[in-house]
Amino acid sequence: MREKVLEVLCSVNPKIANHINDDLIEAGVIDSFEIVNVVMELEGALNVEIDPEMINPENFQSVNAIVNLMEKLSK
Repeated sequence: MREKVLEVLCSVNPKIANHINDDLIEAGVIDSFEIVNVVMELEGALNVEIDPEMINPENFQSVNAIVNLMEKLSK
């Protein structure tokens, strides 16, 4: 799962590969517009539906947070 999520994230923003362990928002790697793109790409690639209430900084601040969210949604 982690590899697929990372692949999708890097397709949206290749800079994410250099910030795998960082807070992506705080580091300025992604912003709210890119989070929307990430959501759309993840939904398509992983065949999941991300509830708008789940689209918050806590769930998208790091690669690990995004992977955890996708793992929950794909169960």
